[in-house]
Order: sequence, then structure tokens, then C-alpha cells
Amino acid sequence: MTFLIVLGIYFAALFLVGWMSRRSMGFPALTLAAGALIADLWTDSLTPVVAQSGLVIVKPPLESLVAIVLTLVPAFVVMMRAPKMASKHHGWFGSLVFATLGVMLTYAAFSNAVVLDEGSKDIVRQIFSREAIITTAAILLAVLEVLLYRKPHTHDKHK
Repeated sequence: MTFLIVLGIYFAALFLVGWMSRRSMGFPALTLAAGALIADLWTDSLTPVVAQSGLVIVKPPLESLVAIVLTLVPAFVVMMRAPKMASKHHGWFGSLVFATLGVMLTYAAFSNAVVLDEGSKDIVRQIFSREAIITTAAILLAVLEVLLYRKPHTHDKHK
């Protein structure tokens, strides 16, 4: 169960970062997908460079940390420039999609960093057996949010 608790805390942290930003999460969620592609292409090349810079980490593996950083940093940068959200419900839903996509895209690197215990194995196997469906649905919801985004109304009073 320890793995599920750590995974839940990770999910909650991503959700809170998204929700507290008060931004529309469609663009950052799509950038997570781009970050995952960047991580897939560059983790093997950048890990030795990071290790040579003097950063020595044994647990979790440095490769896992590099992959997670390469996935999340572009999304956080885009999140700062994303448009403001229209409503609290909109922000809640967008943050839920963002956190789900973040967990699904960084799970491989995350699982190398945290040991999967026996109590969590069946639950995690069930969740991640549907990884393609969940990731595709989250990306489609993010695209839909970008397409249907409405700028919040300003409350200007007529003179």
C-alpha cells in the first residue's frame, strides 16, 4: 500500500499545482504529452551530462529524475503563460485531467524510483493495464478544453 500512498500524494501534488495556478489546464496538459516525448528522446543522453555535473543520486535513479523533470518542466512553464480559467469547476476538472495525464506519462520513471509493494501490485496492474485508454482520453479532454475555451468576462461597468 505504500506505493499507492506515494502515487496518491504525487497525483494530489500535480492536481494542487494545476488548481492553485488558476489557469486553464488544456495547454499545460498537452505540453505534458510533448514533455513525455522529449523525455523519451533525451533522457538517455542527458543523464550522463547531469551525472558529470556533480549531481550524484543513487535512490531514486538519476535517470528516473531526469525523465520526470523533462516531462513536467515544459508543462509548468506553459502553465505560467496559460490563459486564466473561466470558473472554479472548470479549473477543478482541468486540474484533474492534468494530474491524471501527468501520472500516466511519468509512471514508468516514477515506478523505477519507488518500489512496488505486494499490496499495491494488483491495483496498479489494473489501473495501468488501461494506460493507453486513460492517456488517450486525457489528451482528448485537454484538446477539447483548448477548443472550447472561453475567455473569462471582465466585470466592466458601463458609465
